[in-house]
Amino acid sequence: MTEFLTEPEVAKLLRCSTSKVKRLRLAGKLSYAGGRPVLISSADLKTYLDGIKVHALPADGADPAVSAAASAEAAENAKAAFEKYKARAALKAGRKR
Repeated sequence: MTEFLTEPEVAKLLRCSTSKVKRLRLAGKLSYAGGRPVLISSADLKTYLDGIKVHALPADGADPAVSAAASAEAAENAKAAFEKYKARAALKAGRKR
């Protein structure tokens, strides 16, 4: 049998306000059973918590393959942003690209 919790019980477990729990529900981030009182299953709460969990990097640092891919993507994003900046600056100065 699934255990159900009320909004105040969930708020106490998450150490937040009941209005925060309500915002999570209404934003679709936390599933619930409507009614009076609103009930949230412990399984849905666990799913929400697993979804927001931040995983720590290994003690010796990040995976080099992931770091290289992230660095390459960041470089491409920076290059594209700089090109947009140059184009805007040229338009402001009244010059054509």
